[in-house]
Amino acid sequence: MDQIGSGSLYEHLEELRKVLLNSLLALIICSILSYVLFLPYLMQIFLTPINNLGIDLIFIGVTESFITQLKLAIFGGIILSSPFVLWQIIAFVSPALYKNEKKAFFFLLMTSVILFTGGIVFAYLCVLQLGLKILLITLAANLTPMISFSFYISFIFKFLIPFGLVFEIPVITYFLTKVRLITPELLITKRKYFIFGIFVLAAILTPPDIISQIMLAIPMLILYEISIFISKGVSKAQKKKLAEITE
Repeated sequence: MDQIGSGSLYEHLEELRKVLLNSLLALIICSILSYVLFLPYLMQIFLTPINNLGIDLIFIGVTESFITQLKLAIFGGIILSSPFVLWQIIAFVSPALYKNEKKAFFFLLMTSVILFTGGIVFAYLCVLQLGLKILLITLAANLTPMISFSFYISFIFKFLIPFGLVFEIPVITYFLTKVRLITPELLITKRKYFIFGIFVLAAILTPPDIISQIMLAIPMLILYEISIFISKGVSKAQKKKLAEITE
């Protein structure tokens, strides 16, 4: 990593400042574009699950509707600006990495983005509608729901983001195995404890209905089994590299 030593700490901090400012500027511009051009589509995407249940949202504060729409626009801005931000991160980190490290970093970064996005899409398409139906109709005790716009959008974010995070299990496993904090043997011998922890985590991250909890736990269990194979691959590569060094 001789590239790091070629510049002063101040120069690296200055580069980091530029990355952060450029990323923030891109987010602001993309959020404005999202509000002007794509807000109706974002509204449709987010409101479709609850509208399908025949429930109309309300707003109870003077600025609630506008502020919540701004939050949706910022969410759209994050999506639109993410390619540029990722490029900024790669450009900042790449000079400090060797060729093989660059490939590994790029692969892990892209994999993390894909898994996080996949988790959110899975939750939206397969779990959200069912969860809302259980909470607002099945468990509503014949009461009439009056859900505010801001509360509903906040609920959607809190519901979807955990799915994106737990889909990062393979990447986390790769990293922890790489730094020797876990081993495939540990994942195998302690499987029953990890499985118990998965169901506890699913209960914490999802609404209080068993269906949503199971729908989160199932992909976590699958990802856990995949992670064992990933850990085995990383461990095997490390042992092979160590053997080559000691020869």
